[in-house]
Amino acid sequence: MMNLSVRISLVICQIPFCLGLFGQTASNPFLRPGSNKPSPPAVVRQAPPPPAPIPRNPNLEFRGYFKYENEWNFAIYDKSKSQGVWLKKGESSDDGNIQIIDFNPQLHEVHLKGGLKLVLKDSENKVLSVPSGQAIPKKQKNSPVPPPLNARSIPPPRLR
Repeated sequence: MMNLSVRISLVICQIPFCLGLFGQTASNPFLRPGSNKPSPPAVVRQAPPPPAPIPRNPNLEFRGYFKYENEWNFAIYDKSKSQGVWLKKGESSDDGNIQIIDFNPQLHEVHLKGGLKLVLKDSENKVLSVPSGQAIPKKQKNSPVPPPLNARSIPPPRLR
């Protein structure tokens, strides 16, 4: 009888040959001839480059415009500074950071320096109170009518 350790060592030595780990490929007798051909290499295509980002400043808003003496004037509001400014085409503000290049009246769109486009902000349909110089009289509260002198009051209910 063979020693148990000898048997284990023989089985361990035969495993790599069965799996084809030493350069030998074991063919499967159940496959059709020519069916285990190596697959062709995968074709790797490079992804197209992403489009250039559109510069946007979420703090700027285009709030209004008007035309006076054949010249457009635009209201640009900076939410981060809580300030607005009226500019004409070609004028700049905020140390040259905001400069109007072009205006499209059909689309209500202003083109700023650096490729930034601002579309006219829709109104929020809010009515703002306007302070006036006239004082508004205060309404007098109606005082409750006192009960007649001989009226009887109803006693509160008793608890048992």
